[in-house]
Amino acid sequence: MLIADPRMAEYPLMKSVHLTVVFSGLYLLFIKVIGPQLMKSREPYSLRHLMIVYNIFLVIVNLWICTTIVTSGWLTTYNWRCEPIDTSRDPIPMRVVLACWVFYISKIMEYTDTIIFCLRKKQSQINFLHVFHHSSVPITAWLGVSYGPGGYNTIFPIANTFVHVWMYLYYGLAAIGPEVQKYLWWKKYLTRLQLVQFVFVYLYFLQLALFAPKSCKVSPFLIWISLGQAIIYFGLFMNFYFKSYKRKTPKQDIEDSLKHENGHVISKNKGE
Repeated sequence: MLIADPRMAEYPLMKSVHLTVVFSGLYLLFIKVIGPQLMKSREPYSLRHLMIVYNIFLVIVNLWICTTIVTSGWLTTYNWRCEPIDTSRDPIPMRVVLACWVFYISKIMEYTDTIIFCLRKKQSQINFLHVFHHSSVPITAWLGVSYGPGGYNTIFPIANTFVHVWMYLYYGLAAIGPEVQKYLWWKKYLTRLQLVQFVFVYLYFLQLALFAPKSCKVSPFLIWISLGQAIIYFGLFMNFYFKSYKRKTPKQDIEDSLKHENGHVISKNKGE
């Protein structure tokens, strides 16, 4: 029987997953119904300054999460083969618990990606991958950090926040305008980095499932959540990558970068 970590239950929104499910439902309602109707007879908003501040803020948040978790043990005392979850209330594991909670909150904040698209009337960029990602990840993040805020289960937050640092840095710089966008030649490499992220997470949790020592207690539930996400998102992102880049010339890729200055999947359709 799964038991949520009592330390995590002390933080806001962590007593039950139900409220997060409601948030994702309201998110879907806004981007699919309320947002388009609200903007139907209005001119699109620019929101340039908001996008710059929002994206740079997420760079800082993700950088803090990543460095906090990494420096709390992965670079010193943690066992990379399998690090059990420390359930004590010592300062270091409690710092990891806080970082895990902030990671979950950052996924709630990322609803804003799509809301900005709606207000800018960029409906073509709200594709299946984008919507599926933004509506499902807050729920899986809640489950992950609620039942495993530490040890081996911080591998996904580490990989994900590392990628998001570079991703939101790209968005923030691109939002400044064409004078900066023309130097952002590394767009498609961010999508490749996202794919590497999923491969890394998959291989790590696969070896946990197959070879975790008995001395390191792991949760099959947490392992399958991470394996499932890695498989699903790798497939979706790989399909997206081939559609977005493999048939483009370098010139087309540069033109696409100039046209689309803010997105979650690094491409013309923005989806992660």
